[in-house]
Amino acid sequence: MTTAHDSAERLRALLTRIPDDLHDATRSLVIAAGSGCPLNVFRRDDLEWTVADGDVAELDQRALTALEVNAGTLLPRGVAVGRTAVVCAQPPPPEISLDLLRQACVWVELIAREGVAADEIASLDDEADVMRTVAQQILSARDLDQVLLAITNHTLRMSESDICGVFLRDGDLLHMRSCTGHRVIDTARLTMRRGQGVAGLVFETGQVAKVDSYLQDSTISTDFMSLAVQEATRSALAVPLTVHGELIGVLEVWRRRYSSFTDRDVRRLISLADLATIAIENGRLYDSQRAMVRELDTAKISLERQFALLSRSSELQQSLLDIVLSNNAIEGSVARTLGTELGCDVVIASASGDVDALYPRALDAAAILTAATGESGNLPQRAHRVDIAPGTSIWAHPIAAGDAQYGAVFLRGDNTSADLMSIACSQGAMVCSLAQLQARAASAARAEALDQLLWDLLDGTPEQRSAARTRTHQMGVRLKGAHRVAYGVIDNAEALADREGWSTSSLDQARRSILDRIRTCSSPALPTLSAIRGNWIVVLVPIKDRERARFQLDKYRALVTDVHADFSVSWGMSAVRDDPSGYPTAFDEARTAHAAARRLGTVSLYDELGIVRLLLGSGDSPDLAAFIDEITQPLTEYDQKHEGALLQTLRAFFDANCSQKAAAERLYVHPKTLSYRLELIRKLTDLDLSLHADRMRADLALRLLDVADAVRVPTLGRLSD
Repeated sequence: MTTAHDSAERLRALLTRIPDDLHDATRSLVIAAGSGCPLNVFRRDDLEWTVADGDVAELDQRALTALEVNAGTLLPRGVAVGRTAVVCAQPPPPEISLDLLRQACVWVELIAREGVAADEIASLDDEADVMRTVAQQILSARDLDQVLLAITNHTLRMSESDICGVFLRDGDLLHMRSCTGHRVIDTARLTMRRGQGVAGLVFETGQVAKVDSYLQDSTISTDFMSLAVQEATRSALAVPLTVHGELIGVLEVWRRRYSSFTDRDVRRLISLADLATIAIENGRLYDSQRAMVRELDTAKISLERQFALLSRSSELQQSLLDIVLSNNAIEGSVARTLGTELGCDVVIASASGDVDALYPRALDAAAILTAATGESGNLPQRAHRVDIAPGTSIWAHPIAAGDAQYGAVFLRGDNTSADLMSIACSQGAMVCSLAQLQARAASAARAEALDQLLWDLLDGTPEQRSAARTRTHQMGVRLKGAHRVAYGVIDNAEALADREGWSTSSLDQARRSILDRIRTCSSPALPTLSAIRGNWIVVLVPIKDRERARFQLDKYRALVTDVHADFSVSWGMSAVRDDPSGYPTAFDEARTAHAAARRLGTVSLYDELGIVRLLLGSGDSPDLAAFIDEITQPLTEYDQKHEGALLQTLRAFFDANCSQKAAAERLYVHPKTLSYRLELIRKLTDLDLSLHADRMRADLALRLLDVADAVRVPTLGRLSD
């Protein structure tokens, strides 16, 4: 049996020699102590204690950690130095003091450190060889993604970690660009701001950051704790990737075991980060150069294609311009040229949707229009393309000039020359627009000439009126037949323009819009001539019947409100004139009727004004002669031609207080004869003698005629003097 004294002697003798390795040292120490003082030797690996040698049933981590700081229950029978602890299985005998145990513990620690140093030297040699290999592999990679993958794979192996990732900076964010060893896909998609997680801490400080217990460490934010739990992360180490003092990213590793990253781990990761930085910059430069080469190749191909396209479109444009200069049927020529040059189907539609031209002639234009316009059937307001079948499309482009759209051009063809088709469609639309502008300019010039023509007919000198009548014949304007002059005034044009914020040109455009609507108003009659000057509107319209004349003015008033609901225009219309020489008088009558309309607030016809026109006449004195002749002249002419007595009958009717029976007795005729004569008077004068206003007009006309006959005035014009 081994005594305590023997154990002490063997221990002292053992401490004088140097064993081959740590395992030999711990084994020899336990054997030397023997049963006189059974010993257990422990070594700390990072944060955990392990049994180096001895007979231990259960390892007490907490007691060994306390012993390391000279505390706890093991203090009376054990010592700890560095990463080594020597503990007696029972209270040591007096022969084996704690000092002897401490000497033994120091002896084991020194042997362990010698072994670690030797291993580290060998490891450093190996690491240098490995680093050279890694550097060669990393730096030989060209594509940035390949570079990042090589970095993460080699870093994961050399750092003895479980997860490795490379973050690259994008402004104020770090994005995970390459990740190895992760279990959760969200790890490979991480994005961090400054201060978030370990990488975010490096982003914020620019310094190396590490945590030995990820879930308990208070130096990092809690943004990614749930992800750390899913990945079973225990510790992490991150280093910056910098170029010229500027952080471009972060290299980070994680371990799923409890461990502490050593200074050697940090140095190794920094070395790998330096290599990674160079490789990343090289990869970016390579990608940039490769992208530049691709862009140059693409630009070359694009330029060649554009040159060919421009050459072809230039030829097509010249052909289309020749059509404009030839002054032939524009739409048909454009359709034929586009169809033959491009080998496509062509439809040119008007603003109303009607087909103006197509190519080839047997083409089903309705099918193209339906496919291009869809359910609405509206012409396109802008250029667009509709794919109708694999490899086949319809190109559409509006025919527009200014704010007006005159139609659209449609091409149906192969997608292989899509750019040329699009350009050709726009060029065809442009040529059609030029033709429309040409026609529009000619129309505007004609309209301006017709405007001046009407003003000369109504308000010109005798010479101007004579010349105007000649020009109307030359311009194809027919002045034969019954006509009336309508005269309107826009009463609130300036006030409305001020309220709406219109410019002078906007107001003029609104006035022209009113005139355009009047010129195209065909119900009940299309104007022969029309013009506008400032706020004055004059229309020469072929209407004889009063009812149709009133309807015409009502229609004009409605058309004005189509331009703007608040426009207010008052109208007056003259009596019927069959001869253009009477147009100046008709113009005066229309202005008189307009004056009555403004006072009475209704549509006014001159031949319905009665005695009111004597008060509103536009001359220096009332138009008495015209007033008398309008009623009595048809009756006088009838009496002279048929030896009748209509004028006498009308006088007798009024002398009898409008009693047909009494008038018949005065004239010694049968009542039926009187009724027949009164009906004839109505037809000749358009007077309804059952109405008070018409009776008053007729009675006043007869009395004025009697006065004129009594004083024998040669002309009724002097009567008013």
